[in-house]
Amino acid sequence: MKILVTGGSGFIGSQVVDKLVVAGHDVRILDVKPPQRNDLEFVQGSFVDQAVVEKTLQGIEVIYHIGGFSNIDLAKANPVEVIRLNVLGTTYLLDAARKNGIRRFIFASSVYVHDEKGHLYTTSKLAAEMLCKNFSLLYGLPYTILRYGTVYGPRSRQADVISLFVAKALKGEELIIHGSGQQRRNFIYVEDLAFGSVAALQSVAENKTYVLAGKSSVAIKELAELIKKIFKSEPVIKFLADTPRNDDYSGEIKGLDLAFQELNWLPQVGLDEGIRKYCEWLGKSR
Repeated sequence: MKILVTGGSGFIGSQVVDKLVVAGHDVRILDVKPPQRNDLEFVQGSFVDQAVVEKTLQGIEVIYHIGGFSNIDLAKANPVEVIRLNVLGTTYLLDAARKNGIRRFIFASSVYVHDEKGHLYTTSKLAAEMLCKNFSLLYGLPYTILRYGTVYGPRSRQADVISLFVAKALKGEELIIHGSGQQRRNFIYVEDLAFGSVAALQSVAENKTYVLAGKSSVAIKELAELIKKIFKSEPVIKFLADTPRNDDYSGEIKGLDLAFQELNWLPQVGLDEGIRKYCEWLGKSR
């Protein structure tokens, strides 16, 4: 199939692109920055530019909408940009998709939608999910929503907790935990996530919502202890109990088993192995 991947030059998008190509699909990338690989069709631009979107969708059958405002820590300081990219931008794409007869709109959402703390990122993803469902109901545009867990691994922008902890450990610096460290995450290695994203092309996934995340949750304190075990330098773990993030994600996840059951997909890389793989990639990329 001819597939468009927005954000296809980024951390997650580039991994999904790679797996789609291996699966035999013809991939076109839409991103503001060029991809690392130069053997694919690339359109440089933003999905909030309607003219660019209309031009880019010519001949496309399926859209993977992975681009957007993804830096959760910066969302609070940039509310308008979060909504512009994640809500308005998604609307532009959906509208162009239904006008161009797109066969499926696959949207990269987040497990943050399961939280109730009112984070701006959560709000933007919930709104975008509702828009996918609205366009399906009103215009017959098929969709699949993928709620990504906490993703880590090669090509990361090094802003996630695993990347930050690894960077600190490599320098022999303290691993700083805000709050009690009991916040839980379902970490998912990026290649496992990419395989799950490709599995969502199956017909059974039409007009469905799936969670793509690790099989079990891990407390941030447990993560720090694991990294301490992996690194011989044994970095010190420091708790800053006086600076909890009051908008931090609680870690709640619902419906994790559906992807395992319907997509015949299971994460293959455990957390210990995944961190070691990431460290190996980090060493080679420097």
